[in-house]
Amino acid sequence: MLSMNYRTLVGAACAAIALTACNGTSGNPVTSPTPASNALGSPPYKQLDRLNRPAVNEVFATFAQHQPNNTDMPNNDAATIKPQIVSFMTNVAGRSSTIANVVGTVLTPDVQIADLSGTSQSCIGAAPGSCNNYLGIETGGATQTPSALKPFGGRALTDDIVGISLGVIFGNTIPALGLAPDDNAEQDGRADAAFPSGHRPNLTNDNVTWQTAPKHFTTTFPYLGTPQ
Repeated sequence: MLSMNYRTLVGAACAAIALTACNGTSGNPVTSPTPASNALGSPPYKQLDRLNRPAVNEVFATFAQHQPNNTDMPNNDAATIKPQIVSFMTNVAGRSSTIANVVGTVLTPDVQIADLSGTSQSCIGAAPGSCNNYLGIETGGATQTPSALKPFGGRALTDDIVGISLGVIFGNTIPALGLAPDDNAEQDGRADAAFPSGHRPNLTNDNVTWQTAPKHFTTTFPYLGTPQ
């Protein structure tokens, strides 16, 4: 019997889908932001916000921890953000501690890592799912596609970060990559008599891509096409 109930999981999915929102996902009371005087830096420059990977601070952190994370430094993420990721993965997403710890390790520090000696392609014009750079370095090349390329990492304009993140949280991405044993706790729409509908909710995709958004890019800087 699954430990997570349907209502909790649907709420978690709604929170996770809003990956780039500035609010939190835990349901904890909103607290006052950290005063600017406590932010990093020296006047007149202060670090008031920090956003790297969508789905880290916005999804995994509690409301109370959002602003402290925004004004903290990446070298503190393993001590501050990783426990929040592990807690969300185990208590909200209902995943095993092994998968939760893998996700926490992969996503901290919350920085984009690129190997400039690696090989990559722009992914513009590539078929959906056939090209990805996101988390290529952090996973030792497991997510890099085409797989024949040396991991480059970083983030391509067309990488479906939301879809990838939902697959990591609620799907079989981590087991499929061989990074942890399957916990059979995926919320991916599979048949399951424990649910009144006869199947689990499918929380693994927001069904929005850069093609359906729609967004279009060019092959020259700044790579953004004319607004549609």
